[in-house]
Formats: sequence, C-alpha cells, structure tokens
Amino acid sequence: MLRVGVVLDSYMSSAWIAKVIEDVQSSEFAQLKLVVRRRHSAQDNLPPKAKLRHGWRTKFFALYERWDYGRNRANHDGMQEVDVASLFRGVAEISVDASRSGPARLSEAKLAEIHSYDLDVLIDFTGEEASIAGVARYGTWYFQHGEHFESGGCPPLLWELMERRAVSESSLRIFAVTLDGGEVIYRSYSSTDKISLYCGRNPIYWKTAEFAMRRLRDLDRHGIEYIQSLSAGCKRTTGRAEEKRVPSNGQIFSFIGRHVTRWFAARVAALRPGAFTKWYIAIRRSDGTQRFDDSEKYRLMECPRDSFYADPFLFENGGKTFLFFEDFRFAEGRAVISCCELDGSGMPGKPVEVLRCPHHLSYPFVFEHEGEVYMVPETKENRKVELYRATDFPAGWVSEAVLLDNIYAVDATIQQIDGKFWMFAGVSNGMYSNSDELSLFYADALKGPWTPHPNNPVVSDVRRSRPAGKLFYEKGRLIRPSQDCSKVYGYALEFSEIVKLSETEYEERPIARLDPEHVEGCVSTHTYNRTEQFEVVDRTLPVNVAERGERNPR
Repeated sequence: MLRVGVVLDSYMSSAWIAKVIEDVQSSEFAQLKLVVRRRHSAQDNLPPKAKLRHGWRTKFFALYERWDYGRNRANHDGMQEVDVASLFRGVAEISVDASRSGPARLSEAKLAEIHSYDLDVLIDFTGEEASIAGVARYGTWYFQHGEHFESGGCPPLLWELMERRAVSESSLRIFAVTLDGGEVIYRSYSSTDKISLYCGRNPIYWKTAEFAMRRLRDLDRHGIEYIQSLSAGCKRTTGRAEEKRVPSNGQIFSFIGRHVTRWFAARVAALRPGAFTKWYIAIRRSDGTQRFDDSEKYRLMECPRDSFYADPFLFENGGKTFLFFEDFRFAEGRAVISCCELDGSGMPGKPVEVLRCPHHLSYPFVFEHEGEVYMVPETKENRKVELYRATDFPAGWVSEAVLLDNIYAVDATIQQIDGKFWMFAGVSNGMYSNSDELSLFYADALKGPWTPHPNNPVVSDVRRSRPAGKLFYEKGRLIRPSQDCSKVYGYALEFSEIVKLSETEYEERPIARLDPEHVEGCVSTHTYNRTEQFEVVDRTLPVNVAERGERNPR
C-alpha cells in the first residue's frame, strides 16, 4: 500500500483537488498518511480572486476572470471552493510557515518530522513548483496547467487563450533538482477554448484530476522504474519556458477587441445566403492510384436541407456495397442511422432509415463476424457501448449485447487480430471532452467480457485520440484513422501506424494526415473509411459551396 501525503494552502480547496483526495482515500493501493498545510501571511491568505492580482495595472484581468467565471460556470465546476477537512479524518497534519521559511527551505526539525511518516509520494497542490521536496521516497509530484509556471505569477492556461494556441498542455511532474520544470510523468493536450478562460480551464482541471491516480496505480503495479520509463516517453522538459505573468490592462483590452472584431466578422459572414455550414459525405471510386491521405476525385452526396450526413461507413454484402451513416435531423435535434446502396460508379441510392433509438446515434461501425453482420453505433447518451445484430440486412437490427456499461465512450472501433478483439474508443469521465483521450479494451470473444488496457488512456492528445473510422492495412502496416479536434471539433484526419499492440503495451506513430484546407470551403473532415472499390470521407462545407453544382470540389 502506497503511503501518500498532500500539500495544501488551505482546507478550502478546489473541487477537482477534492476529487483527487477522495480517489486516493477510496483506492485499494494508496492511503493518505499526512497533510502538510502551508501557513501564509494575512495578505497571502486572501483568495486569489480577492487579490486582484496585485494592483491597478492588472485589475482588468481580475474583472474579466470574475465576469467569465460567473457567466460560464458549469454544473460540474472544478474550480468551486469546497471544504476538504472531512476527507482528512484520522490523517496526521503538519503546518509549515511558508512566509518565513520559504517554499523549499524548511527547518531541519520540520523536514525530520515529515520524513518520519515514511511517505512514498508527496502530492503538492499549492501551485508552487515543488514547494517541499526530498521528503518522499518517490518524489514530490505536482501539476502544471499550461506551458507556463503558475508559481511565477502566471494565471493557468491564460496565455494559451490570449495567443489563440490550438492546444493547451497539462501535466503531472516530479520535482527534480537538476531539471528546471521537473520530470514529466504524464502529459496531455486539450483543445484551447478560443473565447472563455473558464471554459478552457474547467474540463482540463477535471481531466487533470485523473492523472495522479493513474500514475499512483502504475507505481503500485510496476514500480518506479516503470514511471521513469513513462517520463522518457513524455519528453523531458529541458528548461523553463518563457516567463509569462498577469496581462496588463492594455493587453486585456487588446484581447477583448480582437475577440469582438472576430465575433462581428463571423456574424456578418453568417448573414450571406448559403453561408450556413453542415456535414456532407463525399465518395470516390478507388482506382489504385490515390493515397488515403489525399482529397482528390471525391464526389459529394446530396443531402436534404433539413438534415446533415456524417460518419460514413462502407460494408460489402452479397456483391453490393452499402453506405451507413449518421443522419442528423434538425427538427428532432438528434440523429438516426441511415443506409443507401452504392452503384458501380459510387452513386448513392435513396437513403433508408435503419436504426432509431430514444437517444442520439452516430458512427455506425458495421462489420461481419462468424457469418453475422453487426453494428456498434455510438450511444454515449445512453452511457453504453452496444452491439446490434442484423436480422434483415440492411434495414433490420436487434440489440444483441452491451459490450461496455456505465461509460462515457464515443466512436467505438473494433479490430480482430489473431483471434483477439481490440476496441478503441474516446473515453472521458463526462466532465471533459471525449476527443482528448483514447482508451483501449480487449476480449477473447466479441461479446466480452472486455478488459481495459492497463495503460489507459493509451493516447492523451486531442490532435489524434478520437477514432475516425475502421482500422486498415496499407503495405503491411496497420493504420488507425483518428480525429484532430484541436482547432474545432473534427477539424482534420490523422493517420497513425500501430507499432505495438498487446495486453501490456500500446504504441502508435503518426504517419500522415488529411487537412480540410485542401478542399474549397471545407472547414473540417473527421471520418475516413474504405473498401477495395470505394473510399468515403465527411466534410463540413458551406451550403452555398455544396449546392452550387460543384459535386466534386477540388
């Protein structure tokens, strides 16, 4: 059982921090043995929002931060202040004077007292860069939100928003005396919210809350050598990033001005006839010359004005090719699964609705196994991964089994290799994006039981986590299509070669991508599938581009 200590500034803490503490307390492999509370001066004890970030020169940032929090506060608010004192019943407490002794210069007596608890890990939640170090067997662990260190006065994740970066980094680190910035043992990338600082922070905080438990579990199972190997994979920080601090009033005015200008331009553009965008499906016949990562020779499939078509999947049956897809009905506010047959040239027939549920459906992953045709549509709203079997292909389906239950999973994609089944899915705890992390499951039989991979999530990067179609072989390589959701949802397609796949290992490396800019007017493209005869993708296009007769945009 791992012996864990935590460092806090106060028992009034953020909800995401409370979640970490609760998870440690309820785990089977770790237990809290010590809480170190840092005493501050009266000025330091003011809550961050009350400090106004020190002076009138940065007052407008404090006002913006307060307004943004009030306007966008979510039901699951990771920044909400909660009293965590009750979580430490029976846990020893040591107080240290942060103002006098400084963050890393405790007295010998205090250091000896902390050492006496024989801690394996000390988790520091104070936002300082390893305020107390050298007192736990496997180091002091701390979080960093964004590229810049909060201990330098930089508000977490602010400059990612100010500079409109596509992604925001969050990480878990072990303090290292010789390594400025610490040793990264977990790194994740999320899409940067381009409008609201709070909307960017909140889901990242909830995702961060899972980092410590994942690495504590790894430490318990595999030891510190395994953690150090993960650190190498996380690319060590070799130096401190450019120093960033609270933006000045002028910088905040400039930021707001740019945002208002972009908002106004977008509203004006939206008034143009046909400027409304929606998803379309594009089809091409394979002639053996196209690469899977090029965008040429596709032809758009017509789509009714009151719907959009997305998530195309191809399936061959009885010498015919069928196209299954998400059929989103604007009037209903959700989608059904529809299907049409492709003729020899790839022209689609009339779509027919084939599956409807009380909840939203998408991503109709259709495949054959032991003579039966199955479908695994996305049913995240139902918190299940469900298996359907065709009773009267292509229009008749019956629920066959629940593969995963009580889970927020999207775009489940199954691949059978040497008799074993592998399932890839975008999974979250419901409080951050399902596009951020890829989880892997395996089973000896299609209907399970399915076992989570011990390294889940096997990818934690919004630029290539979420599945985007069936896996396929290309020149002997197993390729996994995924979505790059960094700029907008479903922005681009990323293709990765799977180089390690076992019950204990997973590794993939990006080898190609398909960006939307290669097609006139295209905003995003997020699904790719193929057979020997055809390839399909989906694209977000302005209606005026899609309907002006250019059924084959360049």
